[in-house]
Amino acid sequence: MKLWYAVVLSMTLAVAASGPTVQDLETRLSQAKAEMASGNWAQAESMLQAIIEDDENYAPAFFELSVVFLERDNLKGAQENITKAIEKDPRNDEFRSKAERIAALSGGMSRARRAYDERDFDNAILEYDKVVSEFPRFASAHFGLGLALTKSGSPRLAADAFRQASRLNPESNSYAKALYRLVAEEYNKGNRLYNARDWEAALASYEQAIDLDPTFHKAYYRLAKCYKNMGDTDEALKTLDQVLKVKPDYITAIVEKGNIFRTAAQSDQAEAAYRQALSYDSQADKAWIGLGAVLSSGRPKEAEEAFRAAIAANPKSSTAHEYLGELYSDQERWEDALAPLEKAADLKRRDHRTAWRLAAAYNALGRYAEAQKAAKRSTDLKRNFEYAWFEKGIAEKALGNRQAALEAFRNAGKGRDAAIRKSARYELDQLNGSH
Repeated sequence: MKLWYAVVLSMTLAVAASGPTVQDLETRLSQAKAEMASGNWAQAESMLQAIIEDDENYAPAFFELSVVFLERDNLKGAQENITKAIEKDPRNDEFRSKAERIAALSGGMSRARRAYDERDFDNAILEYDKVVSEFPRFASAHFGLGLALTKSGSPRLAADAFRQASRLNPESNSYAKALYRLVAEEYNKGNRLYNARDWEAALASYEQAIDLDPTFHKAYYRLAKCYKNMGDTDEALKTLDQVLKVKPDYITAIVEKGNIFRTAAQSDQAEAAYRQALSYDSQADKAWIGLGAVLSSGRPKEAEEAFRAAIAANPKSSTAHEYLGELYSDQERWEDALAPLEKAADLKRRDHRTAWRLAAAYNALGRYAEAQKAAKRSTDLKRNFEYAWFEKGIAEKALGNRQAALEAFRNAGKGRDAAIRKSARYELDQLNGSH
């Protein structure tokens, strides 16, 4: 029995030592070619490399590997493998024909690259066009064409070339990055113009960015902001809808829709927009703030919950703290209002309105020294802000500072708000009558 096992083991080892059979190699090659036909190039490459590891003289595997490398945008790898295929089978006409094709591709790419390096971009475009025409599936040729077109001042055609390179070789980030850089350059130009408040010029740059890449959602959003700033809210809303076709979960755009509806007093549409944003992200603090602002007038309890949710999502949101404090102030819940208003004033050190609201709360609570300080901070930030001058007058009067109170009420009386002017005159009459 032991002798029988020894014979079987010896035969097994002999088969293993002799390597795979031709039939086995052909079967595995057919499987790899099936993966190639399905566009599974990485899987096919792995299978072909495994065949070569088992039999380094199997020429068909090198040949097919050269095809895979060409499809995967690796010209050097294609050249090396077709050379090895010919070394293993020098008389194979198919191999030689493939080698000539690869050599033609290599020559065309070299000529195009040389023209590009010499800054002869027009000639580089011609050479890359020839390569693309003869080898339409070679991604690097499209990429090179895109670079040359960019240099020659044809960004729209360059974007198309980069996009095609990316489609052909999605494994490479370089092609997508080239397209992004091209679009971002125009987009950033638009941002500079936007920050300079040149809405029309910014609008043109954002439109150019969209023309280069119709999926660039941030450009649509900025375009909508331009329309809004120009007073065309209808066009702004249409553009925001375009943003959301490209990126349905772009919360910033959804919130902006809500803001436009809220400004136009279209409360139902605004609420729907904010709730849609929150359905994508329950921690979207700006959506909670917008929702709270919409609910403040008729549903104060829900508004309070919304503002608190905004603060929970972003404790440093000065706007959320201020809205909550304002909500409490409107209800004359001054003790409740104080903490969020103090927090808002701390976060917004340069905001005159926030300081004024805090002064009003301090006055309502009889904390006049603190009201005086907060009101002064507001008037220092905005000299002609009548509301803060009035609160300062109230504080100064309560503290017994008659002259300071007179000055404050006189300044309040110079403002544009008729109600404040009337109240200031009353206070002045009271002070003057008591003199």
